[in-house]
Amino acid sequence: MKKINSKRLPEEGVSHNPDIMKKVFIKKGEIPQLMMYGSAVFKPGDSVDLHKHETMYEVFHITKGKANFLVEGKEILVSEGDCITIEPNELHGQSNPFSENVEWTYFGIAID
Repeated sequence: MKKINSKRLPEEGVSHNPDIMKKVFIKKGEIPQLMMYGSAVFKPGDSVDLHKHETMYEVFHITKGKANFLVEGKEILVSEGDCITIEPNELHGQSNPFSENVEWTYFGIAID
């Protein structure tokens, strides 16, 4: 599991134009084979049961609100700006026990 916050990441120039700045959540070579990229809105009270992906990394970038993730028995509060990576076979679930929607973008990367 890896958790970072976009507000704390350094900016760096892109390779084709160093005047264009980026923040890198996951560097080249860290995760192979993108499977999907999407977004979701969790309303108050929404949750996803504990589950795992045997052959996939799953990455969530929180763009609004906050949620609780449970990863391998550890509760992790994520909020706007956080990016959390769930590794293959890590038992995880998400919930929104708060009074506002939580929004995130996410993608999966195959390891096989």
